[in-house]
Amino acid sequence: MSARSAQQLENLFDAKPVIVLKEMQKVLGSASRATIFRHLMKVSYCRSYNCNGRYYTKHDSTRYDRHGLFSYKGIHFSRDGNLSATVARLICESSFGHTQRELQELLQVRVQTSLLTMVHDKQLARCKVAGQFIYLHPDSEIHMEQLAKRQELFEQRRFELKEVTDAVVIQVLLILIRHPGSRTGDVARRLKGHSPPITIQHVRVVFDRYDLDNVGKKGAPSRR
Repeated sequence: MSARSAQQLENLFDAKPVIVLKEMQKVLGSASRATIFRHLMKVSYCRSYNCNGRYYTKHDSTRYDRHGLFSYKGIHFSRDGNLSATVARLICESSFGHTQRELQELLQVRVQTSLLTMVHDKQLARCKVAGQFIYLHPDSEIHMEQLAKRQELFEQRRFELKEVTDAVVIQVLLILIRHPGSRTGDVARRLKGHSPPITIQHVRVVFDRYDLDNVGKKGAPSRR
């Protein structure tokens, strides 16, 4: 019976890209949560790292992008299974470490709590470069290499970027007025085709200068 139940779950995962617990209960004849999770132990699955882990998908390596992520209609999954493990992997794999914003743009969820917890537990390191916290590999030798490359990257971008003029600031603010809550990537996409070009780097400069990440967020914590 156990093997049959596990196969029924496998078939359900194969039939739909994303499922919820009630669908599993239905397939298994109104089985209890404990019974379902016992059968799930024999199935290769992944739980969403957003939406309170409500959604499940088949753990299939071909689904994940180059960052090890898979999304379906705003539901996000990671090959690591949970948000903290995903954040740690992305930071440790990066040549430059990551800022909080970079991770949020990539994962499409807030990561501040996970970052601060892992820094506190010494699972990650954190250093400030050009006024921004960079989250780094916990190994001191590795994170010093990441930090050096981040500094090089910062200098390169500063050299490449022209001064962000008042006209650029106005264009970014207009987009945010028309589309509240837009992220830097959203703003850059909406400004695509603008002449002269306004790149995502320009948009990030404006967001940093005016702390636009926290505008309109009641009780939002200060940017780390």
